[in-house]
Amino acid sequence: MKLQPFEIDSSHMPVYLGSALRVPGYAYPDWGIEGDENRLSEESDRQYEIEWKGGSKKQMEYVVEAITESGLGNYSQMLRDANAELVSKAAQKSKKKVNYMELGAGVSTVNVYKRLQKDNVDSERLIGTLIEPSKDRLESAASELEKMGLKRGKNFRIIVGRDNDISSFVEPDSQDITSYVGVVHHHAYLDAPLSQVYRSLSKNGLLVVADWHNAMWEHPNRVYEFLRDEFEWFIKEQDLEAFVRAYPKALEKAPELSELDAASNRHIKRFWKAWGNVRKREMESGTFRSEDDIFMLEAHRPVERQNEAIERVGYRLDTPAIRELQDTNPRGLVPDSGILYMTVAQK
Repeated sequence: MKLQPFEIDSSHMPVYLGSALRVPGYAYPDWGIEGDENRLSEESDRQYEIEWKGGSKKQMEYVVEAITESGLGNYSQMLRDANAELVSKAAQKSKKKVNYMELGAGVSTVNVYKRLQKDNVDSERLIGTLIEPSKDRLESAASELEKMGLKRGKNFRIIVGRDNDISSFVEPDSQDITSYVGVVHHHAYLDAPLSQVYRSLSKNGLLVVADWHNAMWEHPNRVYEFLRDEFEWFIKEQDLEAFVRAYPKALEKAPELSELDAASNRHIKRFWKAWGNVRKREMESGTFRSEDDIFMLEAHRPVERQNEAIERVGYRLDTPAIRELQDTNPRGLVPDSGILYMTVAQK
């Protein structure tokens, strides 16, 4: 792959790192990244597009295989199930048709409609807007919905695009519920996409965020020590030296973490160890393609950091409607860990 800005050559590593522009924007100083925030935000989003716009259906299959192999359980499905349960509950409380938008639509969207059927909710009451930059993944989801008897153009529509561009194809104040399932962390800066969603939501509309959370990528030292201690490859010493040259703070000790964040870091490391094994196995079998790959550096952040951004945009995190949907907000999905959370916000 062609090297991108703020990226080192990780092609020989067991996991592909991607550009450091993919980490949370507030962590940029520790990664030695400086510049205009708007330009950096745009370039960071482009780094995610490189991974997902040309992404294959196999990406998600390999992710599920890795998370299952890690022994942690199918965290991806846990997020999808939690989102589907909440959307179904919210739809049941509504006395009218519900305009539902999902950003990063795909398997999780199909999961929502299956949950509606399980709960004996008329699936035609949910008018879906499916937005996703990968056309292949979007068409795959649309095909599954059609098999369930839903009609494209009537019960749902698909839009190949980004959440940053919602205002170009979604009317203001038009959506009742919008979901991000394992997707919002694909932004170094959250304010722009969250503001776009806010504009599209109807009065008292809901934003549902089911996502991964950890602090691994906030500091290069955590990544350096993970690579050094947990992986082996034939030019390891050379690559680690290149990592330190690119990100000098890699040799400085990262800040101490809370118990929940430390646990979530341990969990995400187990996932990436398993991903490295899956990736190696598939490469050796000749079935792994470049578009199947995912990049390790991401904008995961502790849930408190995410929700600071949500409130900054203007959403409310504590309302009667939210309390009816879940007792605690955000709601942790894994005991004694901060790895998975459901957050509900209201316009």
